This record gives sequence, C-alpha cells and structure tokens, in this order.
Amino acid sequence: MSKREQFGTENGCDIMRTPKELFSKLDYIYKFSVDAACSSVNKLCGKGFCLDLGINGLEVSWRGEYVFCNPPFSKKIDWIKKASNEVMENGCPLCVMILPTNSMSSSIWHDAIYGRFNYEILNGRVQFLDPDEGKATSGNNSGTTLVYFIKKIGKPSKIVNKGLEVL
Repeated sequence: MSKREQFGTENGCDIMRTPKELFSKLDYIYKFSVDAACSSVNKLCGKGFCLDLGINGLEVSWRGEYVFCNPPFSKKIDWIKKASNEVMENGCPLCVMILPTNSMSSSIWHDAIYGRFNYEILNGRVQFLDPDEGKATSGNNSGTTLVYFIKKIGKPSKIVNKGLEVL
C-alpha cells in the first residue's frame, strides 16, 4: 500500500517528506523539540504529532515546544492559523514552517504572517522526497519559503536567502 493510500490523500504535496539536509540545517540553529505535522514513518524530531497514531498537531497544545512544521499544503491555512495562535497566545516559543512561495499571494499570508513574522524565500527549488521511495522529486513548481513564527520586539522583515544552498 502506498503512503498516499495509507494516509487517504491523492495530493502528493500533502505527504512529501522534507529533505534531511534542509531539516538538519534548521535543527542545528533552532533545536526543534517536535515535528508538528508528521507520521510515525517520516517524523524528523524525537517527538512528533503523528496523525497515523491519532495525534493531530492541529488539536494539541504546542506550549513550550520548539516546533518544526512541513504541513500538508492542502491544509496550510489551518496550520498557519495554528502556528500564529500557539506562538502569540499559547506559549510556544518558536515554529518554523515550510510553505510554498505562492502562499504569499493568499489572504491568510497577509492576515496572519505579513508584518507579524519573519520569513525567508529560499533560492532555487527544494526537492521534497517521495513518501514511498524516499527519492527527490522535481514537482516543486512554486519555490519554498520558511516562516519563522516567533514573538518579536522589532518590526518583522523579509529575508531573501543568498547563502543557504537548496537541494
């Protein structure tokens, strides 16, 4: 049974895996404590809110957690709202979320991210991993943006990454 069949999705973007090299670079800086949108098979942190084990990251508290999140892109609005709320209202110190760059033209981007949180547009295209074979795919037609959900004292800014090499 394929992962798409197992997780009940036909949208391959919902279950694509994050390349370990990208995660490792972020984890080196932020020391994540939990992978918020994962399965028991693809979690990247020691702790994961694994939907296949009945733990829905949208329904549990992130209080005190340093969160990594590569959300199902078809539900990115729910995940953006959750991250914003957990950081601003519920004691989550940090969430780093991977989003397609075309999210920047959406109303949720302007309502929940723009002017509130920092973000970084990666150069090139991240090649996410096929959930069944673990091999890099070439289906990322939007580019990739990292959003840093963290309470800031100063005004948030846009960062266009010129140093992080994208796979």
